[in-house]
Amino acid sequence: MIWFEDRSYTFEEIEQIIVDGAIDDIDRRFIVEALRALFYADDGLTVASEDLELLLVNDAYTSIVGIDASKIIGKKTTFLAEQGVFEKSVAEVAVRTKEQKTVVQNQINGKVVLNTAKPIMGENGEAHRVVSTIRDMPLLKDLYDDLMKQKTLLLGYKQTMSIQMKKNLGDIIAESDKMRDIVSFSERIAGNDSTVLILGESGVGKGVIADLIHTGSHRNDSHKVSINCGAIPETLLESELFGYSKGAFTGANREGKIGLLEAAEGGTVILDEIGELPLALQPKLLTFLETGMISKVGSTEVKRVDSRIIAITNQDLMKMVEEGRFRADLYYRLNVIPIVVPPLRERKEDIIPLVLHFLNKYNRKNGSSKVITPELLEKLQQYDWPGNIRQLRNTIERLAVLSSENRITLSDLGSMELINSNVSNALRTQDGAWPVNLQKITQEIEESYIRRALNKGGSIREAAKLLEITPSMLYRKMNK
Repeated sequence: MIWFEDRSYTFEEIEQIIVDGAIDDIDRRFIVEALRALFYADDGLTVASEDLELLLVNDAYTSIVGIDASKIIGKKTTFLAEQGVFEKSVAEVAVRTKEQKTVVQNQINGKVVLNTAKPIMGENGEAHRVVSTIRDMPLLKDLYDDLMKQKTLLLGYKQTMSIQMKKNLGDIIAESDKMRDIVSFSERIAGNDSTVLILGESGVGKGVIADLIHTGSHRNDSHKVSINCGAIPETLLESELFGYSKGAFTGANREGKIGLLEAAEGGTVILDEIGELPLALQPKLLTFLETGMISKVGSTEVKRVDSRIIAITNQDLMKMVEEGRFRADLYYRLNVIPIVVPPLRERKEDIIPLVLHFLNKYNRKNGSSKVITPELLEKLQQYDWPGNIRQLRNTIERLAVLSSENRITLSDLGSMELINSNVSNALRTQDGAWPVNLQKITQEIEESYIRRALNKGGSIREAAKLLEITPSMLYRKMNK
């Protein structure tokens, strides 16, 4: 119902007046005023058919979307999405659901608009027309930016509080349910002396979990000794672990030397990269795990040592057992309490807190006060981080050092290794890695080039040009 002067008009009445041609002065003035309102309204207005073909477009609409009316009249509403103006056609959603839909959309020209589409239902219960209005909302973008800044600050405060509450647990960020469960489980099993096997990809924080277990145990007042089984030559590893007696071999200390297992008496020994332990040395470690007894290199004397073992590896030990590269009895003796630390891509809730943690760390180290923009935070959270926390830490350090301004933005990310790492990972096929998932490799390479094109082009349309595909095809690939 629309009121004009001293009377009201229904849509049906207006339609009948125009069809019959029986227009008096009042009706004529009403229709002129109605059309003037449509033409000169600040809000963009379109009317589309049931097939989503655009029938009417006012000047405000063409001004907001930045496309001349002659290029869109007669085209479907989905045409604008295909051109990258909008991410999707709200009119299409309204017709399909038979309900009014309102969304906030980012346009390719940088504007933020409030887009509302309302279906006009016919007698058959289907949409006869769909009316859409869009409103340029510059203030909405400012509010959104402020909201993202507040969200960033809130995450920072939340992370700081988490660190204060758990400062005795070491350098642990656990905002995701998966990591909270692992921290809780580690605290629970820390009090006993059972052997722990920590599994997970490289860089996920397995060493931090090992430190947490030692810190929470009754052995925390004693030594914690860590050794990387893959970093020490095989000929020296036995003497490093078990020690050697005087005169055991040429060049040895004349007084002999105690091994790390004995040096950690009453404490914890963390055996990193346990999968690299030589086969010849595995029976000796197994003996220690079962009896607590050790013998130094060059000596027949045995000695009891009270040290707890925490083993760490990023390898599939069970597969190594099947291939004869790791003893089955040692595997089962190590695998008393297994802990699997998930990769960062499976606990994305931890990414932003980790980013803020590392940024704060480098700010303190460098005497700076740099901040990361919400847009960059969002991009960092969306990334899969194949190198996990180690890659994330290195990336934040690089951004903190190389950014010239206090605000670290998307432009500072540039063409860093972050963008290209998916391709290098996908193409890195080592001997014995067959068969490979060709579809997955293709998708990873495609995703990498899409990210690079978006970064270089700055918009959907320009990225599509760089990739020599249509914007609609690019949208489908991005959604996939």
